[in-house]
Amino acid sequence: MSRRNDVIKFFQKVCDDPTLQEQLKPPCPSTREGFAGVAQTSGYNISGADLDNYVRFAQFYEQCQTAIARHQAGEKPLPQWLNEWEKHLQRFEENPLDDRYDTIKRFI
Repeated sequence: MSRRNDVIKFFQKVCDDPTLQEQLKPPCPSTREGFAGVAQTSGYNISGADLDNYVRFAQFYEQCQTAIARHQAGEKPLPQWLNEWEKHLQRFEENPLDDRYDTIKRFI
């Protein structure tokens, strides 16, 4: 199984497992190392580099922690947020120079 598939399976598990969600929330560092540590203690052979290759942007980790909190508060399902992130990555891959709209929307 590829590392990418391992990362996908890890995030699918996170969506269904409140214990993993709690482990990924602060005080877990919002970094690739913090998330990789949780993945490794959960039995996934994933490094920080594997996560970075999948999520592509450093701001993912902090935004994921916020998405987990919103999910647990009943505001927005975590799987929906992860699907939106994947769509963002697909749009970025299709046209890397046209990321302004998503970036502006995200930070305003």
